[in-house]
Amino acid sequence: MAMLRVAAGLFFLSVGVASAQSPRSAGTAPSVSTDEAEILQIDQKIADAVVRGDTAFVDSMLAVDFSMVHGDQWTTGGRPLLTDDKESFLRRVTSKSYKVIAFDSVKAEMHGNLAITYGRYVATTATASDPSRAWFSVWFERVFAKRDGRWVYLSHRTVHGPIYGPDRNSVSTESSSASSANTRGSAAPRSVEPAAAEGAKVLALEREIGQAIVRGDAASFDRVTAPDFVMTHGDAWTRGGPPALVDDEQSFMKRVASRSYAVHDFVNESVNVEMHGDVALTYGRYIGHIPSSRPERAWFSVWYLKVYEKRGGQWIYVSHRTVRGAKYGLDRASVQRHSEGS
Repeated sequence: MAMLRVAAGLFFLSVGVASAQSPRSAGTAPSVSTDEAEILQIDQKIADAVVRGDTAFVDSMLAVDFSMVHGDQWTTGGRPLLTDDKESFLRRVTSKSYKVIAFDSVKAEMHGNLAITYGRYVATTATASDPSRAWFSVWFERVFAKRDGRWVYLSHRTVHGPIYGPDRNSVSTESSSASSANTRGSAAPRSVEPAAAEGAKVLALEREIGQAIVRGDAASFDRVTAPDFVMTHGDAWTRGGPPALVDDEQSFMKRVASRSYAVHDFVNESVNVEMHGDVALTYGRYIGHIPSSRPERAWFSVWYLKVYEKRGGQWIYVSHRTVRGAKYGLDRASVQRHSEGS
């Protein structure tokens, strides 16, 4: 996995929370396709294997460049609680660190040979020393890719939590108003790795898309965006709530064509990329301005996680999810600082 920091100002789009391959209003129960059912079963099988300590099975499902980011501090620019690669995660499996991993509210967003799962799991570990923190719940987003005809697990990121409690019920009934008690830290410095050339291309594409949004260039947006593109607006999904809004490619292109966005500025120090061969995840924060909105909501700040896939030799924008925000304000200064409790 290669991490790359952006050193230049970026423009971009969103407001985001996604859910499937086309916009759906809150309360609509989408049917589950065969591929969706398969990837959800795989997610469950991996969790079951982790609990029973089946290192061989988990090893067979993880990509060589697998990455697991623990804790939601990254959604405000802080340091993760911990980041596992394949080797360190397999050590947890071998030692049977987890006694229970129970999924809840998990859904899948399908994009051909790319799958995103998102939802919550409740867990307890064999090493919990504090009875008041014996159980925890985590809201997550995961990415899988189908390679050589089989699904491979690429990435896990915690988007809300962990939320700790003394028993399973205390963390299973978490409401959308609950928040983690984790201490926020400053982001750790990241170096640009020589192997991150493809990551640089993805971030350059992100800049180009943002510039197209600002100038109302729907044709340019269309050329580099997947037909099955999904944009999920608002962070309610990270606590089990319905999306504020879900755009597909056509509905978002209408926003582009109407030049809705006057500002899409990436906050330089927050934007990074996580590379997995022909799949890339970008994450960080941007500040936006939509003049037609009510004055108190005209400016906003969004922390996001985006997914790109290389198709036919070209990087294509596939998915956006807001992981924290939007935080609204009257002016740029009012949304400039967007962290826990602010």
